[in-house]
Amino acid sequence: MTIPLPKRLGVRLVVVVGLTLLVFSAVVGVFTYRRAYLHQMAMAADLQSQMVRTVQLQAEIAAFASNAKIAQEVLEGLMANPMLLAARIESGDDFRYAMGAAGGEAQAHSFPLLSPVDHAEPVGQLVLVPNVAEVERAATQAALFQTAMMLAQVLAAAGLLMLVLRRMVFGPIERLAQAMSAAVPGGAKRLPIEPRHQEDEIGLLARNANTILDAAQSALEEVREQRNALEKLATHDHLTGLPTLRLADDRLQVACSNARRQHALVALLFIDLDGFKGVNDQYGHAVGDLALMEVAARLRRCVREQDTAARIGGDEFMVILVNLPDATAAANVARNIIDTLSQPIACATPPVRLGASIGIAVYPDPVQDESAMRRLADQAMYGVKRTGKGNFALVDASQLS
Repeated sequence: MTIPLPKRLGVRLVVVVGLTLLVFSAVVGVFTYRRAYLHQMAMAADLQSQMVRTVQLQAEIAAFASNAKIAQEVLEGLMANPMLLAARIESGDDFRYAMGAAGGEAQAHSFPLLSPVDHAEPVGQLVLVPNVAEVERAATQAALFQTAMMLAQVLAAAGLLMLVLRRMVFGPIERLAQAMSAAVPGGAKRLPIEPRHQEDEIGLLARNANTILDAAQSALEEVREQRNALEKLATHDHLTGLPTLRLADDRLQVACSNARRQHALVALLFIDLDGFKGVNDQYGHAVGDLALMEVAARLRRCVREQDTAARIGGDEFMVILVNLPDATAAANVARNIIDTLSQPIACATPPVRLGASIGIAVYPDPVQDESAMRRLADQAMYGVKRTGKGNFALVDASQLS
């Protein structure tokens, strides 16, 4: 009896994951236990030091005054901790007060006691004998608990991983093996499968081949979508979403060709923002980007759907107006753009104000060379800049010579 492919893969998964988990758990378990044990032992030592700091002043007074009552209170407080086997206070005047079981001196820890008067002269010592068995028992218990928690997490993660793989890998493989049918992209044709091969590996391969064809078609469609996205990135400004200079030049050529056939006018508006450098310098590039986005949105509202508003540089924009009756229509649009862009932009506090200087070249009258339109409009715009900004200028016949 042949075991289906999904089940074979599942068995292999269990074996591989099980062996890997066994080795991993052994290595990590030993490491975790050792680390947790040492950590608990270090915590016990720190706790002992904290206890000494808590009672040190009273112990120093007891040793300095050879006061058994104070020594008793100090040692009773210390011995309340089961981690201590014995404790005692000794002074240089042969004063000695001890409490707890005898023995364990090899593990005893001594802490010097200084005079409570000048905190410099030694007056005795506080000796603590740790309950090594209790300390090790607590450390072992804590280490075993942490190791068990770690192993439980590993087991849970492994179980979850197997469920995820079953759902995301082997389930789809099984469904794929059962549902493959398309022979060519679109499913119009299929690879022929003879009846005697319906249930064997040949039939499975044929169905897989049909599925691969469909996957290839999907991959081609995805490539087309990615190519379209890349083309858009190349032809549209990433900040404003407006066409770039490359796309605007293409549209200008098309518009001029149509204008020649239809005996209409095309106007190219070269726009440079007034005051944008000051906004960047005063508020930073983040606010400058917000201002550029708002300028782009306002330009879109100032032109028709068949017109083009493009960003061609940092603070430079270009507008292509098609099918114009005369140059006055271009001037009216330029005036509207200047008025619109001069309104405050609420991207900072207080709102920023920008202006616009615009040069206009109209094709084919007076500009008959479409390749010179951008250069001439640029020159007209700089003429506006030199005479006060915030205005527009049309290229006239006198500037063509």
